[in-house]
Amino acid sequence: MSSTLSRLRQRRDALPDATLAGTDAVLSVSNVQLGYWTPEGFSLAVEDVSFEVRPRERIIVIGPSGCGKSTLLKAIAGFIAPAGGSIDVAGRRTLSPGPDRAVVFQEFDQLFPWRTVLDNVAYPLRVNRRSRSEAASAARGFLELAGLAHAADRYPHQLSGGMKQRVAIARALALEPAILLMDEPFGSLDALTRARLQGELNGILDRTHTTLLFVTHSIDEALVLGDRVVVLGNAPSTVQELVDVREVGAPDSPAYADMRRRLRRLLAHEGEEVDEDAVFV
Repeated sequence: MSSTLSRLRQRRDALPDATLAGTDAVLSVSNVQLGYWTPEGFSLAVEDVSFEVRPRERIIVIGPSGCGKSTLLKAIAGFIAPAGGSIDVAGRRTLSPGPDRAVVFQEFDQLFPWRTVLDNVAYPLRVNRRSRSEAASAARGFLELAGLAHAADRYPHQLSGGMKQRVAIARALALEPAILLMDEPFGSLDALTRARLQGELNGILDRTHTTLLFVTHSIDEALVLGDRVVVLGNAPSTVQELVDVREVGAPDSPAYADMRRRLRRLLAHEGEEVDEDAVFV
């Protein structure tokens, strides 16, 4: 695993620090519009969204149900073409899926059921022309990083939901992407497993210096994982605010509670009264 971490860190450390100002963004989303066709015509889901993600930064996208969070992530992944605006990855404008943007979805069935855990992680490396031995060696390193070395020879049906998501994360990281895209990957897990995987993901990101774009509907998840939070409004959505959450502290701190309330107010529907003392998820 040490060679795996060393290689990842060398690649990440060659990038400018996330705290530095400038245009060296891993991802740049500029005035993006997204929508879909219906029998009545074109329906706009995302009206105007702009933000940047800098190297090694952890950006969380949060917003009301149906505001286009997942649609936006799919467009960044190259699965959907924007109706307007532009998306640039590492200075390159692209609309095609590629290994520079590895995606982890919410569904547990994103693994190949006929392949072992090791083969699932090695598969994208083989597709990208790594030899069988190189792919297997790298896959073992990423499984160890995810705490799953003991499960290398198991099949997906022998894994819990949390273990399946950890395999999906290991597979995505094995591609050594410029940015890791995650679409509510813990949304179907129980609360305890979800909290544990949030902590494990933070540890993996610390060790690999991976850049993250993470979609969630959970305010707490945004605060636990994020450096900055992109708050979207109701569809057709725009960016309500880009909030820096790096200094909120532990969940029991006053700063955390204040930020929770601030995000809740931003997410409240127009005209809705907000209970400032409520516990939000």
